Amino acid sequence: MLMPCFGVEYFCTKLVSAHPGNLKNRKPVITGTLILNDAETGEPLAAFDGSKLTAMRTAAVGTVGIKYLAPEDADTMGIIGLGIQGFHQALFACHQRPIRELRILDRTIRIATRFKERFRDYYPHVKVIPCRNAMELCSASEIVITATASKTPIVPGTDKWWTGKTVIATGSYQPEMREFPDEIFRDMKRMFVDTLHGLSEAGDLVEPISNNLIRKEQIFPISDLIMGKVDAGDRTRFFKSVGMAAFDLYGAKLVYENLA
Repeated sequence: MLMPCFGVEYFCTKLVSAHPGNLKNRKPVITGTLILNDAETGEPLAAFDGSKLTAMRTAAVGTVGIKYLAPEDADTMGIIGLGIQGFHQALFACHQRPIRELRILDRTIRIATRFKERFRDYYPHVKVIPCRNAMELCSASEIVITATASKTPIVPGTDKWWTGKTVIATGSYQPEMREFPDEIFRDMKRMFVDTLHGLSEAGDLVEPISNNLIRKEQIFPISDLIMGKVDAGDRTRFFKSVGMAAFDLYGAKLVYENLA
């Protein structure tokens, strides 16, 4: 998949391929290369590991949600989906909040074990707790992050575990994907997204809207919250990140200009 993106000073081209079978070989599902070019001359300036750059910029966007939605003293967090995206979400989030306990869950025990070993190198003071199921993780975490490619909900729709929590949803980037059950959307006062085009791209937005579980008028770009146009609310705080090519461009710009 070719993804061109143009800015004022630069443009970038990203070549992406997705191979779900890579999980069996302990390799990333999504791989890619991003080329940053000079917008005036067109000459290539730098080549980036597209998977790494996308993981970092998506984690940065998710952490913006934590910065503006989660209580400043929130110190318990849970992450479902421990691939490259989940790992970076954990690293960035622990830099934003004083996380004391991190609960983790993945369908593959080996991946969870590897996550715990790698994470300890960055945050040795954080207690990492593997969970047996999603309810155990969600009920004990003030911040819940999901980073999967699931096509069916991965969290329970019972007991309103989400009430008063901050949810950062970074998976479900295609219309057929779902990470959250209908019940959470029925109970939602408002939601925040990184970009409004996600309303037609992510299953966790497309289906709840089409099924009248939540109205478009209840969904706001997080920029409105940052600029003070709307408040976060006092119930469930839900941020859905879908991503866009411009995030890759500005991520590459930031890295290039700081290293050049």
